[in-house]
Amino acid sequence: MVDKEVLDPFVAEMRLVMKQFYPDGTKETDDFGRIVHGKQWTRLKQMLDSTKRRIVIGGDMDEDQRYMGPTVVIVDNPNDPLVAEESFGPLIPILPIDDLDTAIRIAGEVHRTPLGLYPFGNKQETERIMTETQSGGVSVNDALFHGVLPTLPFGGVGDSGHGAYRGRSSFDCFVHRRSVTSTPGWMEGLLDVRYPPYEGKLAKFKKMSELKPNFDRDGKVKFSLVSYILSLGTGSKTGGLVGYAIVFLSKFSARPPISPLR
Repeated sequence: MVDKEVLDPFVAEMRLVMKQFYPDGTKETDDFGRIVHGKQWTRLKQMLDSTKRRIVIGGDMDEDQRYMGPTVVIVDNPNDPLVAEESFGPLIPILPIDDLDTAIRIAGEVHRTPLGLYPFGNKQETERIMTETQSGGVSVNDALFHGVLPTLPFGGVGDSGHGAYRGRSSFDCFVHRRSVTSTPGWMEGLLDVRYPPYEGKLAKFKKMSELKPNFDRDGKVKFSLVSYILSLGTGSKTGGLVGYAIVFLSKFSARPPISPLR
């Protein structure tokens, strides 16, 4: 999507860059590839034929060579096949829009949770776009960067996928962390809150199970080293007392080591 006010100069710049990248065109250069096989070439040709198009750059093709040049197409409807479907080819649709509100609305209608989002604009505009849309990843003022950094998690959200991979994220995504607890018998007295009768135990249960957030309304984490030590990292005085009680009981209820036979 491109703002109507800058559409003509935008297309002019695209022509200029194409000439800089490929001064002798794209068909006879080794710097421009071919469609992987005939079936995909035919699919792309059908997409281009089915659109109500106005080709402003390119459009040249050769079926025998599976060649299709970079083709920039002006479309007038977000339901156009070039917009509603991914081409995975050298077809670049441009949908002129009136303002940012329209762009955000159309983006949500075409695909609410795309794999990637590529907003171009000033900081205020791009931050608004990221706030009011969802996507697996975002490259601001670029059309590739977040997808090629090997240490940055890459993945989708909603319809575009679940989870992310690369680096540590690959390990976290494909490995299940199994939670395991082991409860000694002497703790039953501390855990009586889970057994009937339950009358009068609600307050105790809340103190044992509820954990207040450690951040404020602005998302700033609250941290106090003294509180952390006193609460044993549980975030509450009650949790700290229970923790210290368990440590105390564990220490004094442990059996003395048995001396080896001589």
